[in-house]
Amino acid sequence: MNDLYRQELMEIYKNPGHKGSITSPSVSVTKKNPMCGDTLNLDLLVEYNKNNNQHIIQNAKFNGESCAVSIISAEMLIEDIIGNSIDQVKKIDKKYLLDLIDMNLTTSRVKCAELILIALQDAIKKFEDDQKSFD
Repeated sequence: MNDLYRQELMEIYKNPGHKGSITSPSVSVTKKNPMCGDTLNLDLLVEYNKNNNQHIIQNAKFNGESCAVSIISAEMLIEDIIGNSIDQVKKIDKKYLLDLIDMNLTTSRVKCAELILIALQDAIKKFEDDQKSFD
């Protein structure tokens, strides 16, 4: 990893643009990494787009007590998903996330990076289950 990218990651860690919470989220989940104790809360604001008949992630925020890897991963993934449909976001997997953050991680640190993905997958499932109950 070059020094410029390392500096960029440290800036993301120090000043994550999507850290916080959404006042009235469409869905909110909290996940914990039992291996290291990281806790991450994810809020999604999802709106239905009539033109393309899809639910679009309009905003996302995360909060909690997390290590640098979890924070960087959360910030980068959230930046990547805003504006995308739920169907597009459901295709995101571990490989995609690890390619996105492009960090050389040990197995235990991969679990830290994955915490946001696990939260996102649970949030989407919860959102879709809630939508089914309205049908």
